[in-house]
Amino acid sequence: MAKRPSFADLQRLGFHFHVPGGIPPRGWIDPREIEILAQDAALVTIPNSAVPAELLAYYDPRAIDVVTRPRKAREIFSEVQKGDWTTPYAKFRVNELTGSTQPYADYGQSRTSGVNYNWLTRQQYVFQTLIEYGDLEEAVSAAARIQLAADKQRAAAHAIDEDANLFYLLGVSGMEIYGILNNPDLLPAIAPINVGSGTPVLEWTGKNTQQIYNDVLALFEQLTIQGDGWIDQSTPLTLVISPAASVFLGRATDYNVSVQDMLGKFFKSLKIVTLPELADETSGQSMLLIADSMAGNPVGELAYSDKIRAGRIVPDVSSFRQKWTSTTYGAIIYYPFAVATMTGIL
Repeated sequence: MAKRPSFADLQRLGFHFHVPGGIPPRGWIDPREIEILAQDAALVTIPNSAVPAELLAYYDPRAIDVVTRPRKAREIFSEVQKGDWTTPYAKFRVNELTGSTQPYADYGQSRTSGVNYNWLTRQQYVFQTLIEYGDLEEAVSAAARIQLAADKQRAAAHAIDEDANLFYLLGVSGMEIYGILNNPDLLPAIAPINVGSGTPVLEWTGKNTQQIYNDVLALFEQLTIQGDGWIDQSTPLTLVISPAASVFLGRATDYNVSVQDMLGKFFKSLKIVTLPELADETSGQSMLLIADSMAGNPVGELAYSDKIRAGRIVPDVSSFRQKWTSTTYGAIIYYPFAVATMTGIL
């Protein structure tokens, strides 16, 4: 084997080695030692030049709430407070003026006038919900910038509002509390106009613009009959209909005149409220036509005594509890004849 030249031999031949700091090279690397030297720089951990993906994620400061069925009862009647949560029931007086006349005579005394009082009753229903949160639960949520207690309080208010809307529409079973849709004093519903020649066609899916409009007019005719002169097309009215049925109000003729256009031309003041609960009816969807007021009084009201009561926060060993309470009398309809119903439009 040829002798390996030294650095001095190479310098005499014209090769010069410049190293940092002027320190001359010490010797040649033995090829057998290269693998050992390479291990001096080997990684102990898994090769990786990235960072955890969680550190790169963008956390939106907004919170997107899950939406539930909209609560529309308050768009039909307004709310009113009666008593407080200790009130067992509410009574309201109905005055009926009586009397008749006769031809005048100096000594005639056979005809008199008076008033008949009738008292109607609605019970009050008190309902509640409870929230709980623990110390560790709240601390963990706070680390994620979540206001746990506030969110649970909002959940309690949301649950109460959902049930209040349901009680306004359907009342409370087993109590003298009724809703807009099931008040026993309402007059019987009518059916849509049959436009079929052989097989009956009642539902709006098989009707054209004019036929759908005629159904609304038929319901208005029923309302005017029930009102016996108190209701006409200039009376402020509310048409209550399901969201699916409301689509048919946009059905137009070949001249681009929709059902809603025709209703707007006939009625002086008509408000349309879409009520999702009408879509739940198993016997066919209904629509209601309601006069807003009668003889200076509202046709109906949604009554309660306490909208919401937040109870004291009760501490436990390592948690807290709080009770939330509300009340309802349901929907009180003072003039049932001012509500007309048609069932079977869908």
